[in-house]
Amino acid sequence: MALPLSNIKVVDFSQALAAPFAGMLLADQGADVIKVEPPDGDSTRSSAPNYGGTSITTLSFNRNKRSIVADITKPAGLEVAYRLIKWADVLVTNTRVDARRRRGLSYEAVAGMNPKLVYASLTGYGEEGPDANLPGADITIQARVGDIAGRRPVGGQFPSYTALYHFDMAAGMLIAYSVMLALYEREHTGRGQKIEINLLQAGLALHSVQMTRRTGSSERFPSRATGLPNQYICSDGRQLLSQSINIGPRWEEFTRAVGLDKLLTDPAFDTLEKRERRVAELQGILARHFATRPAAEWEAMFKGSNRFASVVKEIEADEVDNDTQVVANKMIIQFEQPGLGPITANGRPFKMSEHTDNSWLRRPVPVLGEHTAEILKELGYSREEIESLKSSGGIG
Repeated sequence: MALPLSNIKVVDFSQALAAPFAGMLLADQGADVIKVEPPDGDSTRSSAPNYGGTSITTLSFNRNKRSIVADITKPAGLEVAYRLIKWADVLVTNTRVDARRRRGLSYEAVAGMNPKLVYASLTGYGEEGPDANLPGADITIQARVGDIAGRRPVGGQFPSYTALYHFDMAAGMLIAYSVMLALYEREHTGRGQKIEINLLQAGLALHSVQMTRRTGSSERFPSRATGLPNQYICSDGRQLLSQSINIGPRWEEFTRAVGLDKLLTDPAFDTLEKRERRVAELQGILARHFATRPAAEWEAMFKGSNRFASVVKEIEADEVDNDTQVVANKMIIQFEQPGLGPITANGRPFKMSEHTDNSWLRRPVPVLGEHTAEILKELGYSREEIESLKSSGGIG
């Protein structure tokens, strides 16, 4: 069976993480995604870790795509871009708004060429306001939407930013989702449209519960844990986290699950009010108790009584790759990358019952400009025209 997007053509003018991730999500579902790169390639091709010009970042977000080199700062390269736009169903770009306008690649400039085009625009902060043309980056969004402050321990110092790039990944998923909506709508109207996504709003979306409040009230859902801590160091030095560690309605269930039944009859802790007054004392009791066994044993005890719990795992130690649920649900895949061998990466982030085999994994990550001649021929360029484009520097 053909993949869901096998009849959709995408021109991907994006670089870095978020928008290329969106392009890959579309490519994984069968779309023909053409990655348009400048002569020196996507900026991430040179980032570290790197294997002779292919970076981990490039490998993460560009499988199933084809690559063409077109220098859109030159008339010949821009003409290639225009022909791709006329061919495409979807355009994805994260070029800054002013740069798009200068190069004739704004939505207003290209919509007339292809009225059915779905134009997905990613910016840092939205296309209106004083910061509309500033560069956007996940780590800046971490500061701006309260993520860094929300990870500060009570009374402690602000932590550093993380390299997990949750807001980039969320923005990529929002692009793919909104493109699907626009394509669905096009089926009924025959018209494309512009979609605007930005990292700032993706960050706000991930903080939805904290951003919701009764208008006029200062009361908000907390962004950091309060009350009795639910993370403890165990006898093997590993940390255990359990949401089931609490002093409220599940107090009895929690204490019985971990063998602390004596606390149920201790007059110092036999009411919620007393436990709330003596949280620090309870924290000490729990710290000593959890330090008597390895973290994995405590996790098993919690799970055995159907409670939340996890050993705090480390990506760098391959613990997440080897998580039993990750393995059982085949969340990690391998593909063969020419010149590098097997590459381990995340698979598609959801399953569809009609597409459960691995036929979706069609192409490795392209080298820079690998498909330039192939794509130009498909666009109708003759051999002579291709040679002329090379001579002019319009293509690589």
